[in-house]
Amino acid sequence: MDQASLSAPSSKAKVAIVLLSRRAPDLKTWLQYHLDYMGVTHVFMDVEDSPHFDEAWQTLSQADKDRVSVWKNSPTGDQADARPVDDYTTLQARQLSAMRRAKTASKQMGIDWLLHIDDDELLYAPLQRAIGEILATVPNGFDQAYLPNIEAVYDSADVKSCFTETSKVNMNRYTFVSYANGKSAVRVANEDAQPAGPHQWRNSQNQELSSIHLDAEQFGSPVWLVHFESCPFARWEDKFWELGNTSPAKVDGIPFKFYKQSITRMMHCRNRKERGEAFLEQDGEECSQASLKDLWSRWKTAQNPAIKRMDLMPITIPWAKIKAMAL
Repeated sequence: MDQASLSAPSSKAKVAIVLLSRRAPDLKTWLQYHLDYMGVTHVFMDVEDSPHFDEAWQTLSQADKDRVSVWKNSPTGDQADARPVDDYTTLQARQLSAMRRAKTASKQMGIDWLLHIDDDELLYAPLQRAIGEILATVPNGFDQAYLPNIEAVYDSADVKSCFTETSKVNMNRYTFVSYANGKSAVRVANEDAQPAGPHQWRNSQNQELSSIHLDAEQFGSPVWLVHFESCPFARWEDKFWELGNTSPAKVDGIPFKFYKQSITRMMHCRNRKERGEAFLEQDGEECSQASLKDLWSRWKTAQNPAIKRMDLMPITIPWAKIKAMAL
């Protein structure tokens, strides 16, 4: 590849996000952050089983609403949920469908880059640069930019506003409780690019696109993806209670110990409930709130013995400024 093809454009890029959202813990904050602070041009949101979505939607400014495309492919409210009972192994297919749809729409809207993230993830630029400014520096010869991910570390299981109450993250990918391979932005102009799972894109021959890894930059990545996984505690409880339907064989195939332990505990508690047993609020009772919070805390807070002090990095986000921007 010659030097000319690797030259970086100078204008700010138009960047879109696509996500599959279900019962988002803090949709208003998530949207305000990305649209008003990080400079995301447009958000494509495929909404599933979210009874309170309309209520949250009405709290947004009209300017933000105009920059969001909402797709509702599942019933909400008191209607029957069309989602499959075993959600873990079917989620990815629905994510890929949303990614394809968003890429087509992005091309029509003149979007330069498309990125798939979740409603529990935030783009984070330590130097407070807009995402369009960052991706505009990607040389023209690259059609995919990998963003590294990091994990939020919480003070306790009593955290309520996961985004605004988090002040530190775990930088050691080898001790993450969930995925550690980051996610990528795709250049929309590459018509042959296809989603290859929620983390990356490939061409129609299933070959790697010409890609750049932002964490390989000399002074570190200019942007990170902060994963606020399984927060707040109530969302973890709801998520893994439903995943308690997962068959033992499929549980064995899950690569994350935190997921396995959470599903296994919830399977046990579901079985007890179906047998009519009471969930006793006693010390050591496996299905009590105290014991469930203890399990959560041993993975998601600094109580996790795998997380070392040297792996923690403070994050600073001007939340008061962001909330004022939307007024």
